[in-house]
Amino acid sequence: MDKGVAAGVSAPKHAARSIRDVAARAGVSIATVSRVVNGSADGVTPALRARVQAVIDELEYRPNRIGRALRTRQSGAVALVVSNIQNTFYAALAWELERRLIEAGQVLMLFNSNESAELQDRCFQEIATRDIGGLLLLCAVESRLLDTMVERNRTVFINRRIPRLAGTSFVGIDDEAAARDLAHAMLRAGRGPVGLIHGPLYSATSAARLRGLLDVLAAAGATPVPGVIAEAGLSMEDGYRAAATLLEGTRCAALYCGNDQIAYGAHRRCLELGLRVPQDVRIFGFDDNPLNDFLAPWLNTVRVPHADFAAEAVLQWQALAAGGPHRDIVLPYELVLRG
Repeated sequence: MDKGVAAGVSAPKHAARSIRDVAARAGVSIATVSRVVNGSADGVTPALRARVQAVIDELEYRPNRIGRALRTRQSGAVALVVSNIQNTFYAALAWELERRLIEAGQVLMLFNSNESAELQDRCFQEIATRDIGGLLLLCAVESRLLDTMVERNRTVFINRRIPRLAGTSFVGIDDEAAARDLAHAMLRAGRGPVGLIHGPLYSATSAARLRGLLDVLAAAGATPVPGVIAEAGLSMEDGYRAAATLLEGTRCAALYCGNDQIAYGAHRRCLELGLRVPQDVRIFGFDDNPLNDFLAPWLNTVRVPHADFAAEAVLQWQALAAGGPHRDIVLPYELVLRG
């Protein structure tokens, strides 16, 4: 047995190939191989690119990304800070972002802020110790280090704006217009009083949704009384607690919830009170989490295109990396009326 190979372990067919090996085999310079590996068209004809790529494939050459990162101070990794990874809509969006970044040859680093300014800043402090290629903020909150991070990184806000940073790239929908359309759908049911459980108003997204909803209800003479308006955090537990308070002495024919997570909690409380959904009360949410078709056939909601959010956010980050301008990207939404 070969002394250099332990029993039961196969020896590699050949040592790891270097960029010099590829250049020598293809009869080109190291610079030309580097251009092919990095997708640069500078001075590389299609025929030459094909020849070099054939050698790369033959030798099974894999570029040293770590060494490249140290030389360029750019790892290519993209940091994503999510406000609540337990939210199934956010989780689906994060998964789609990772998939698309991997396709683009990047790596995603995921951080969870849990809607906390303090925790978001702790995420930022960790991110600042790394060489990243971009920063994606899925429902960011105001925090002490937010401005610094936005200034230092190619940043794209997703799903939630920070109004005073309006010059920074944003991917989302027109939440106020979507809420107006949802309010019209609620009124068309015409069954009676409307209850509202809106999200926290520090969120520009939640505030826009509530604003659009109240405008339509006021125009129709159906402005809710204070007793049927409640604020909740963006979770099932908060939705449950808010519904328990709101429905204690009130019966609503329709119940608006600031997002689908709130709606799930409200739905459970309705069932505990013996209210049939949708026969006694129709529930309206926002986002259309991917599992709704299977688990929430009673939920009327606004479908926010999470896959399109991810695609546009990655494209905009790439545009910023290429020196392009910041942009607002407002995508279409869809009403989904199930029950």
